[in-house]
Amino acid sequence: MSSVGETLRRERLRKDLGLEQISRETRIPVRLLEAIEKDQFDSLPGGVFAKSFVRQYARFLGLDEEEMATELGKAIHPAGEPANFIGAPEPVFKVPRVVEWQGSGRSNSVLPALAWLVAVMLVCSIVYAWWQRTRRPAAAQIPAIAVHKAAAPASKPAEPPPVSASLPATPPETTGATGVGSNPAATLHVSLTADAEDWIRVETDGKVAMSDVLHPSQVKTFAAVDGLRIRIGDAGSLQMTVNGKPAGPLGPKGQVRNVEVTRDGVHILPPPPKPAPAPAPEPL
Repeated sequence: MSSVGETLRRERLRKDLGLEQISRETRIPVRLLEAIEKDQFDSLPGGVFAKSFVRQYARFLGLDEEEMATELGKAIHPAGEPANFIGAPEPVFKVPRVVEWQGSGRSNSVLPALAWLVAVMLVCSIVYAWWQRTRRPAAAQIPAIAVHKAAAPASKPAEPPPVSASLPATPPETTGATGVGSNPAATLHVSLTADAEDWIRVETDGKVAMSDVLHPSQVKTFAAVDGLRIRIGDAGSLQMTVNGKPAGPLGPKGQVRNVEVTRDGVHILPPPPKPAPAPAPEPL
């Protein structure tokens, strides 16, 4: 079985996450995350804090935190050595020895022992409360990540320019490549976004509206009356909505697709047939 650090590192790479991102979400310094992935547990704070860091890291990646904590205990305390720090530590109170009292000064001798006991209990309570507080932020961050990933950028309709009081208003030009309101007679409104840079060519009602690279931060909206034809360089990275409804997957990652959008729906066109090979010349 792989070590604790190797298991966490492989899961992080599989999900394409960086140490800086995980550090921001879990509040664990990058140097400690690197030490965990290298199984350098002697570089971590001792006892329950090392186990807490490994639990938070495993929980963030969606792994079994209890299994990771158990494997950590085996790594730090091999077979034959007691693994005292697995589970909640039991505080040990060392009370000063009370010497047998004699004479009239008995009540004064009890006060130092009680003061030591109260001080030790107060310190243990503060440490335990701080440890509990460090466990909560990581659990609260996971739903926030899912919300950020689920939210998709929405296109905002372009506002018409202000009309001068002395001149009559003129209708906007119908380019078909910017806002939904650029073609008042349009019945199809298509919005395109991409996870990565993707080359696309869009024809609206037979006219070329765009032939360029679509960047991840862009949202392009096109309007048409009868239909649109879209050629996509990477079908797996493109997301399409038609009249506000998702069109679904358009193809696998890295594949070129030709898509036609009409009033009947979205149609993925078959690739054009390959030209037949030229016949070989006959021997003389």
